[in-house]
Amino acid sequence: MRTVVFDCAILSNESEASYVWLLRSFLEAMKGKQPKSVITDGDLAMKSAVSTVFPGAHHKLCSWHLLRNATARVGRPSFLRKFRLCLMGDLEVDEFETIWTDSVADHGLEDHPWIVEIYAKKHSWSNAHIQGKFFTSLKTTSRCEALNMQLGKFIHNGYNLREFVEHFQHYLEFMRRRKLVADYKSAYGEPVVKTKLEAIEQFAATVYTREVFELFREVLMLASNIRVVSTKRTSACVLFEVAMYCKQRSWAVSWAEEDDEFSCSCQRMEFFGLLCVHMVVVLVYLNMTAIPKGLILDRWTKRAKQPRAPCDETRVGEIPDAAYMSMHAAMLDDCRELVSLSCQFFEDYVDVKTRLAKERQSLQDKHRQRLGVAEEARRVSVRDPMRARYKGYGRRVVTSRGKFRRVQRCRLCGKGGHNSRKCQQSSMGENIDSFEVGTAYESMEAGEGVRSTTNLSELAVLFLLAVTHRVELDSVWVAAKSRTCWRDIRKGVCIAQCELRIL
Repeated sequence: MRTVVFDCAILSNESEASYVWLLRSFLEAMKGKQPKSVITDGDLAMKSAVSTVFPGAHHKLCSWHLLRNATARVGRPSFLRKFRLCLMGDLEVDEFETIWTDSVADHGLEDHPWIVEIYAKKHSWSNAHIQGKFFTSLKTTSRCEALNMQLGKFIHNGYNLREFVEHFQHYLEFMRRRKLVADYKSAYGEPVVKTKLEAIEQFAATVYTREVFELFREVLMLASNIRVVSTKRTSACVLFEVAMYCKQRSWAVSWAEEDDEFSCSCQRMEFFGLLCVHMVVVLVYLNMTAIPKGLILDRWTKRAKQPRAPCDETRVGEIPDAAYMSMHAAMLDDCRELVSLSCQFFEDYVDVKTRLAKERQSLQDKHRQRLGVAEEARRVSVRDPMRARYKGYGRRVVTSRGKFRRVQRCRLCGKGGHNSRKCQQSSMGENIDSFEVGTAYESMEAGEGVRSTTNLSELAVLFLLAVTHRVELDSVWVAAKSRTCWRDIRKGVCIAQCELRIL
């Protein structure tokens, strides 16, 4: 259940041609193995490149980006709740269509351009329409964002290309070291049995890795709420009708007795690669103590990193890099003791340091001879690439002085040249009582001087009076004692305690 980096590349631009080259290079590095699913943020160039290079992969849009776009384009809390249900809810196709049609009609969004566009792409984001596609429960691009955040701890924006590659390699070594620790925890030690289905739970603990076993244990705990309602034998398989306790909804589980194959109408096995609770109930109904091989995905097992036909010297559950970890730990302990002893006297320090330098040079020469690396390769100079702008940088215009300036865009209408406070679609002053505005304006005309307040509603009135109604004042000062969010000022809410002083 951890992120694995198979390939990486440096792009000078984010065009469709660059993405096509990137994915084809990735396909070549993976020896023609295409991914089954791809999750992106909806970039058109990336979408076109994925459909060109990976025609068999299912393309899914990031749920987090869709919710953010829905909030910015529609912004109605009642509709957003229904949209979230259609996006992530465990629904059937007919249930999705009913909820979507009713919510759009209730809010009068039938002709909204974003609603029409996103509904046409429902097969790329609706949980009801992507059932049966293998996504391992991933719904967002949060793994990429987390990767970028962790990478930022190793790389500085002032590094050149050579330093970037070196520190990026250090980060990959850090990731792989964490995977080795996770492999060690999965290979050694057995978790405590917590459910009543001890036989199946113990079998799963010996097969699955520790992280996947914790997820499977949650499925076992839910098995007590499911029961088999009826069975029906056909010429090809046995059908089991499974229902939840005190619920009207039911699922169908089929079992091919000859091939020992199971399938469920919920398609969780195809989506996540792990048994669903309905299959577990059928296994208990059939008095099975082990999970059939056809229901165990290799990638979730402890032997996922081992070859298909292990030799006699390879022990089951053995970590391939365990020998390296053991030698590294033993050598590290010896080096600590060596450092402690050699630093007590200066003569010993000089002697040990000289001998270590000779040993290091000798080992480096041996490694170069084994790998066949030429000495001339060390003298190759790599120049830094040209600076490139990414798509999220924003558009820029040339001013009268010949300088570049970013185009300011309104977050309400999306047009340039103004912000949300000056937008015609803004309703910031709709909740302000005319009497309160008049009273505040008269008090300022009377020359009462500096006015300080921490009352939220009064603060909202004064701020909107100065900004929205364009009161002619000498200056308006907003002094915040902590971080202040003016995004919710039209609702009369100020997140941080602050003072407004009107001179």
